[in-house]
Amino acid sequence: MRRDRGALLLLPLAFLVAELALRDHGLPYWLWFNLDPSYIYLIGGLNILQHAPPAQFQHPGVPVQLIVAVVAWLTPAADRLKDAETILTRVSDVMLVFDTWMLWLMGRCIQQRTGMLLPALFAQLAPFVTMLALKHGIEVEPEPLLLGAAALLVTTMVEDAAVRRDANLVGMAFAVAFGSACKITFAPLGVAPLIALSGHRRRAAYVAVTAILFALWMVPEIPNLAPMTAWFTALAKGSGAYGQGPQTVVAWASYPHHFAKLFFARPLFLIAFAFSIIALLLGRRAAPETRLLLGLLTAQLAQIALVAKHPSGHYILPALELAGPVLGLAWFVVVDSGRLSPRLAGRIGALVLAAIVIAQSVAFAQQDSEMRRRAAGARSIDLARDLPRCAHIYDFMASAPSAAWFYNDSYSGARYAAELKALMPPNDYFVEPWRGPIENWDGTVTADALVAQYPCAALRSAEPNAVDALAKQFGARFEHAARCRAGDEDILVAGAGCPAAKP
Repeated sequence: MRRDRGALLLLPLAFLVAELALRDHGLPYWLWFNLDPSYIYLIGGLNILQHAPPAQFQHPGVPVQLIVAVVAWLTPAADRLKDAETILTRVSDVMLVFDTWMLWLMGRCIQQRTGMLLPALFAQLAPFVTMLALKHGIEVEPEPLLLGAAALLVTTMVEDAAVRRDANLVGMAFAVAFGSACKITFAPLGVAPLIALSGHRRRAAYVAVTAILFALWMVPEIPNLAPMTAWFTALAKGSGAYGQGPQTVVAWASYPHHFAKLFFARPLFLIAFAFSIIALLLGRRAAPETRLLLGLLTAQLAQIALVAKHPSGHYILPALELAGPVLGLAWFVVVDSGRLSPRLAGRIGALVLAAIVIAQSVAFAQQDSEMRRRAAGARSIDLARDLPRCAHIYDFMASAPSAAWFYNDSYSGARYAAELKALMPPNDYFVEPWRGPIENWDGTVTADALVAQYPCAALRSAEPNAVDALAKQFGARFEHAARCRAGDEDILVAGAGCPAAKP
């Protein structure tokens, strides 16, 4: 029906509008809460254009860097470093359009195969299950693409549950390989097709095609194979964050707590999961939709189990986003079981959908307000604009274009240092925790040299107490310094007063 087709556009377009609004209120990407990892992916894409190894292999993040490379290729070579923000915004556009398309495609597929609109609309709630999805959706990082990969996986699984085709199997394999190449924590979602597919031959074919496609995605990372292998080996063996801690794989004393914390943190996810268990009990055991639902629930548990080793909410975004499709499929299974009349189910479902939309709209308004506050605060003081005669020393996470570039360029081998030196203010200096001393684009600089060269100096960081620790390097110079705030960032100024905050 034309009415249903129009309804299936509402949530995908709402997602796109919400993300564009958040992005408009939260940019530029050089702000301290955006620069990692957006700028490292920018550098990775630029590296690929120069036939150099990608800058990022820890995620591994290959598809993101390939998109950056394509967008940067369309930008004149002389302007690529100067137009960093434009390139990143265009890459974000590509990813958001991809997600919007995948959400619509998933909804259309579910509506056609179930003959019901409500399950499709529930499924399209995927990016609204948690505001983390929208918050990370504006960044140039793997998370936006993981939403599209999850939606594509569900779409192809639903199609295969209705009509078994080899194309559906390839689609599932592509979704899992693509998502895993973006971020390896997506890989546990690959168990869902293993449960939903019937027949050992089809399962084996799915595994083989997934492996081949993943290998193809990883071709750009061949030069990084040795450090990447060492990185993932350390992650697997270490019981702590980033492969640290005792080499026992898992810290068993804290693991149950971490798993429970991740599992119970999001009410909408928990509600969808609990309702799906009820649906499995009420549904027809051998029905394809029941196997499909069981596969998605197992995938959610598998990803949470993996991430609980190093717990972080945004690492389980695919599992959280699957709560939308899981709720939709569970609703269909319950209605299809005959336990609820279609009319009553429609009324209850509409009320549930309306309640979720209203609740998450309130949550979005709060997230948008928070994004506005953080961005306005960070931009209220610009050291280059407000203190042009001073030395600017940016410690770790700090808001400035030069700080974003130095942080990420120094981390990835300083390939663009000479070019960036010509573009950035000469009185900008940096301190990175993995390097230690105060530096500029040429190398180490002493605090005494800065005191002798400049009439004033400003230290800036979003890390608590970082500027106070850095000030000790300057001896008595900062004893009577002015203490300023730019949103969540601390600024200490010696030899001048705090600049007036500007909107």
